[in-house]
Amino acid sequence: MVFHDPRPPAREPAFNLPPVVVQLLAVLVLIQAGRSLLSDYNDYVLMSWLAFVPARLTLWLSPERLDDVVGALAQSTVGQDVGDRLQLVQLLLADGGVRLWTLLSYGFLHGSWLHLASNALWLAAFGSPVARRLGPGRFLNLMALSTIGGALLHWWSRDLDVLPLVGASAGISGATAAAIRFVFAPGLRFGTLGDDAVVRAIPAEPLGQLWRNSRALLFTGIWFATNILFGSGLVPIFGEETSIAWEAHIGGFLVGLLLFPLFDRGSRSR
Repeated sequence: MVFHDPRPPAREPAFNLPPVVVQLLAVLVLIQAGRSLLSDYNDYVLMSWLAFVPARLTLWLSPERLDDVVGALAQSTVGQDVGDRLQLVQLLLADGGVRLWTLLSYGFLHGSWLHLASNALWLAAFGSPVARRLGPGRFLNLMALSTIGGALLHWWSRDLDVLPLVGASAGISGATAAAIRFVFAPGLRFGTLGDDAVVRAIPAEPLGQLWRNSRALLFTGIWFATNILFGSGLVPIFGEETSIAWEAHIGGFLVGLLLFPLFDRGSRSR
């Protein structure tokens, strides 16, 4: 005898995202919308307060390297409007010291709506399972540390750069790396990642064991390859004039990959 449930099946929401991810996306959209209302000068001022500038940190640690920064600037302005570039440098370097909070605050700014949209899609896809597993507080802490790690690796590789770094990509890269630790578990169906209880019950793989997981290894390889190809300029970005700070992405990814166990309270693979 077959039992038929007379109740209609429950409808799944069109966007089944954790509240903390929705709230974070709303904050990013509101900031970008607010910036669109500012004049160019006021937006420059906002960038000087919130964007991360590698040369600013370098001059704070080594003031004697000012000539190196000026020399690097001269090389980068060949064929460009030097006056505009010098005005930007004055605004970014000569007015407020190191501003250490920019190691984190740059992650709330974006270069364009397209930049924000691409990050929003990636955050929804890979940040959601991590937020379900860690909970709001630990998820935001992991994102914050990944954002800082991304800025530091970007600074290490471009310590004389005066161009501001913006974007949530480093934090999202950290969340992506954290997701790799459990979403590629054998036999797991991606459709079940919208269930909090299922996500928390998935055994997280130790780092050494992760490299034996062919799906995780393939995804990681593709992620690194695409970031380096786009970031190096070998593959153009859809109509975007700004470059991809692939070093910041890798810095955030490594932080998320390595620090995930410190925040994880879910099941562990032994």
